[in-house]
Amino acid sequence: KLLLRFKSYILIFKLKLKGALAPFFLQRFMYKFIFTFLFASIAWNANAELTDYEFEDWAGASLPTFVAKPNKINAETRLVVVMHGRKRNAEEYRDQWVKASQELNLLVIVPEFSEESFPEVWGFNYGNIKTKNLDPIEQDLHAFMAIEPLANNALKKFKIKSENWGIYGHGAGAHFVHRFVLHHPQASYTLAIAANLGWYLSMSDQEWPFGLTNSNIDDAKLRQAFSKYFLLMLGRADTSTKPNTPYVADHWDIINLQGEHRLARGRNFFKSAVAKSKEVNQFFKWGMVEVPTTKGHSNTEQMVPYAAEMFYARLK
Repeated sequence: KLLLRFKSYILIFKLKLKGALAPFFLQRFMYKFIFTFLFASIAWNANAELTDYEFEDWAGASLPTFVAKPNKINAETRLVVVMHGRKRNAEEYRDQWVKASQELNLLVIVPEFSEESFPEVWGFNYGNIKTKNLDPIEQDLHAFMAIEPLANNALKKFKIKSENWGIYGHGAGAHFVHRFVLHHPQASYTLAIAANLGWYLSMSDQEWPFGLTNSNIDDAKLRQAFSKYFLLMLGRADTSTKPNTPYVADHWDIINLQGEHRLARGRNFFKSAVAKSKEVNQFFKWGMVEVPTTKGHSNTEQMVPYAAEMFYARLK
């Protein structure tokens, strides 16, 4: 295990970091590297416990929630909420985080937003803010409104001593997370990470869901969002130039305006966010990393280990 952790540190230092988060993470990883090898003899050997429950403590539909927790929850355990992808496969996403739960003492919960209750990209990716016909949905039923009650419930349910928690999404889940950050910046998360999303709620004057016009995101919300820690993770191999769903194919022209592939669109989004933060005169706490991936868009082996290390560092 110690050798594997050593390899993970080497990989972390290969990341290309940009933004306000960069010096923090590099410093923390160096400290953790030294600490681990000085005190390896007292490292724990935890086994993740897998379970699930129904979360009902909000105005919307009940959410089956899948859990990976370390064998022993203690003062150092931290909570991470993970958003599943477009297949609505919460249990599978939970399983992808078992190793991180064991090694980094993370309690991981993955809520499942069903296609029936949160249909298509409108119900999940876009946060259930508007219908397919762009009719507004009651705010209490926005999917974003489930997240903070879910996190607070988990902190109490599993007796987590720290109120620091993070949220992660990959693919469709990353769509959700980056829009959660922008639409719901008052949320109490400590760090949000979005990895390899296909397109963005851009900083342009395009119509929502592709831009800020009619998004109900004003400069005050942008300033609040920019003041929270958010990390955009991009895979260097995520460079497909073909639509991967019928929705993407139908909107390919407007999506391509953001860049030719996911990697380019992510770089362009981050650059535009930096410019927007200057425009609204807000100190920028966002960061971007490019992960040295080799397998296209996949999540488990390529993105999760890096994201888990980021949470380990920032949620302390």
